[in-house]
Amino acid sequence: MKKFTLFKKIFVMTLLMGLLGDYAYAQFSLSGEVRPRMEYLHGYSTLTDKNSDPAGFASQRTRVNFNYSHERVKMGISMQDVFIWGSQPQLFTTSNNVSVHQAWGQYFLSPSLSLKLGRQELVYDDERIFGSSNWEQQGRSHDVALLKYEGLLKIDIGAAFNQDDKHLSGTYYKLNNYKMMQFIWLNTDIVDNLNLSLLFLNNGYQYDYKVVENGVHHDKYKDVFNQTIGGRIVFAPADLSIHASGYYTMGKDQKDRELSAYYIGLGADYQMADDWNVGAGWEHLSGTDQKDMIENPDGYKNKSFNPFYGTSHKFNGFMDYFNTNGNWYNSVGLNDLFASVQYSGRNFEVNLTGHAFLTAADVVKDGNVNEKMESYLGTELDLTMSYKLSRTSNVVMGYSQMIGSETLQALKGGDKKACNNWAYLMFTFKPVFLK
Repeated sequence: MKKFTLFKKIFVMTLLMGLLGDYAYAQFSLSGEVRPRMEYLHGYSTLTDKNSDPAGFASQRTRVNFNYSHERVKMGISMQDVFIWGSQPQLFTTSNNVSVHQAWGQYFLSPSLSLKLGRQELVYDDERIFGSSNWEQQGRSHDVALLKYEGLLKIDIGAAFNQDDKHLSGTYYKLNNYKMMQFIWLNTDIVDNLNLSLLFLNNGYQYDYKVVENGVHHDKYKDVFNQTIGGRIVFAPADLSIHASGYYTMGKDQKDRELSAYYIGLGADYQMADDWNVGAGWEHLSGTDQKDMIENPDGYKNKSFNPFYGTSHKFNGFMDYFNTNGNWYNSVGLNDLFASVQYSGRNFEVNLTGHAFLTAADVVKDGNVNEKMESYLGTELDLTMSYKLSRTSNVVMGYSQMIGSETLQALKGGDKKACNNWAYLMFTFKPVFLK
């Protein structure tokens, strides 16, 4: 009920500011979003088998967004309700899914330097390391303090420290999340059409372990850290855009193992005509050999790259077989060769993208460390069509097909011979109620 009370306060406050706007000289807006999505799944994220029935459901995100700006202060609040159609009885008193997606305040120390505090989305570059994960109905946000400088050189310095409750002693953290995080992001235009971003990220996780003292087992914990450094460069003359990214991670992973992993991304997009665009690229996410995992399960060096807080659905196929934040975490890595063609009309857009997936590390056959499987994982085709219904609404539909290999079947189970496909239909309504 407290969450609904907060929503009511925001709504009343917005109406009052609307009435007093001529006197307060403030800028404010109240907007909303309703996004229902229907999905058909038969082999989504992992191979199905021939005897499995398809799945289907409809999910919905509902958001109310309030933004305020006056003199040196900005503020943003976003309330959301995410649910599956039919997951609640028709007669219910409250929703358990209403949450605060964003709630931040920003104070400008000068026109170019500001401090932004609170729950907020962190979106940088192509969203490979930091992204909003907008495809996920709940999205991603961070509780963070952010110092921002915007001039010829853009600098963001962020820091976060997480606790699950107000502890009176110690800092034990129960949630499966980073415990602390700091980063520095720099971005600048070197020359015309050439943009460079650099990133340093430090993650701190809590590692739980046990020790034996005088024959008694004691629960202990400590904080472990890893660091990621790298950047992205974009060269975009005229109708051509070429981009390259590289990141390296070192330190300790969440299980206190030695961590040494890297990422390379290369790509290009070319605007052929006013309506047509083609693109191609390659991504390499380093992985750990299965032989190392089998021979030394507790002490192997982790060589699997993790993009941490990136928008995973945007990369490596829409069927999310290789979601490195989830089902492909600490795996044999990935090579993704992809190409796309896109037509964009006035209100209509269609895109076809093909992916060829290969492992980046060795996969052993049937647990035999002396026998390797082929690196080819499969091919995925993603077809997406969107139509702009109005200035504030659109509809998107998509169909994806995975053609898996024996190696993919060995890693994820299921049957590569089954028809593994996925389709969806999504409507988005984003009206501005008051501005």
